[in-house]
Amino acid sequence: MPRLIKVSLYMRSLLCITATLLILSSCKSTKEFTGFSYDPPDVTNTTDKEITPQPRRTIGVGSPKVWVSNEFDGARLNDFYALNDSTFEILIAPENAPINNSPWYGFKIWSDSVRMAKIQLNYEDATHRYVPKLQSWVWPDSAWQEQFELPVEYDTANGTATFDILLAEDPVIISAQPLNTSSLVKKELSERGIIDKKFTALRKAGLSKKGRPIWELEITEVKKEEKAPVLAIISRQHPPEVTGYLASLIFLEELTSDTEIAREFRETFVVKAFPMLNPDGVDLGHWRHNAGGIDLNRDWKNFNQPETGIVRDAFIWIKNHELRRMFYAIDFHSTNENIFYPINEEIQTSPDNITQEWIKEIMEDNPDVKFTVEEFDTSSPIAKNWFYHTFGIDALTYEVDDRIGEQQLSSVSRSAARSLMRLLLDEWDKIALKK
Repeated sequence: MPRLIKVSLYMRSLLCITATLLILSSCKSTKEFTGFSYDPPDVTNTTDKEITPQPRRTIGVGSPKVWVSNEFDGARLNDFYALNDSTFEILIAPENAPINNSPWYGFKIWSDSVRMAKIQLNYEDATHRYVPKLQSWVWPDSAWQEQFELPVEYDTANGTATFDILLAEDPVIISAQPLNTSSLVKKELSERGIIDKKFTALRKAGLSKKGRPIWELEITEVKKEEKAPVLAIISRQHPPEVTGYLASLIFLEELTSDTEIAREFRETFVVKAFPMLNPDGVDLGHWRHNAGGIDLNRDWKNFNQPETGIVRDAFIWIKNHELRRMFYAIDFHSTNENIFYPINEEIQTSPDNITQEWIKEIMEDNPDVKFTVEEFDTSSPIAKNWFYHTFGIDALTYEVDDRIGEQQLSSVSRSAARSLMRLLLDEWDKIALKK
C-alpha cells in the first residue's frame, strides 16, 4: 500500500477516534453535586437533621438590670451575660451545625433605668455578617418598623461585633434584618394592593413541617379555556434573606398594577407565586434551615421536606396540561451583593437564554447599581435547576444585596419586573408567530 494512502487511513482513524471521545465526553454526566464552596458537608442529604430549639425566655443581668427577650416570632438569642458593669454579651447559636454563615439574630432589649450599654454579639459556628437594625417595639400583629442601622465595631479575629446603645424602660428590637414573619404575609400582600383583586387568588397550598400555611398566589386574567404560559416566583427559602423577599413583593406589586404592560401580561400569562416557602425557619429565627434542619434549596431532587414538595406538586401537573405551559421561573434570595445566578448560556432552554437578555436590560435600566453575574451548570438540586430539568425552561436565582437601600430596592425591582414582562410577552409572541 502506498505510503500516502497509509497516512490518509491513519488520519481518518485518528479523526474517528477523536470524534468518538468528544461525543462520549459530552454525553458523560456531570460529577455528582455535593455542595457549593460555602456549603457545609452533607448538605444534599435532605432527610431530617436534629435541631436544637432555642429556649424562649426573658433574661435580666447586671445592676441596674438590663433585660433581653426572645419571646416573639423571628427572635434568635441563646444566652445573655454581663461581662462587666457596662458591657453585655449576647450569644447567638444556629438551629444546627455545621451551617452556612448566615447568623440571624433578633431580640428585645431594655433596662430598669436609662443608661448606655455596650452590646457584644458573639456567635457559635459563625462570624458576624448582618449589621444590627434598631426597631421600635410595636404589637406583634403589626409590622416592625425599621428605624436605623447601628454602627458596629467588628472584631475580625473573633468574629464578634460590638455596638453602643441607649437603653430605657421601653423595649426596642435589635435584629439582623427587618422582621417580616409568616403571620404578616397576608397583611403585607394586602397592604401592597396585591390581593383582593378580581384577577388574584390566594390559597393555602399546604402546611410546613410545623403546620404553618404555605401560601400560593395566582395572578392572571387568562380564561381557564385559553392557552397560557406560566411564570413561577419563589421566595424566602432561607429565613434571613429579607431583601430578596421584599424584592419579590415589589415584583408582585408590579404584576398586579394598573399599568398597560401589567394588564397585557395578566391577559397573556399565569403567575404562580410562593412568597414565603420557609415560614417555620422565619418564625423560629433560624439561620438557614427549615424545622427539619434542612436547607430547602438543596432539596429540589429528593423532596424530603414538605415545603419543597408542596411547590413541586403545585407545578408538576402543568407537564401534561394542554392549556398551560411552564415558561420561566425566578427564585428570590439575598446575599452580600446584587448577583444573578443564571443557567449556563450554552445549555439550551425553551425558550432559550431569556435570563441573559433580561440581565442586560436590568443593567441598562440601572446604570448606577453594581451587579454581578455568575453562571452555573444544572447539577445542583436547587429550585432553578428543578424547573429546567422538569420543564426544559430557563430560570434564575435572583440575589439581592443585604444592605440595599429602600429606594434602590424599589427602583431596581420595579424596572426589572417591567422589563421581564416585556421580554416574556415578546418571547410568547414569537412562539405564536411560528405556529
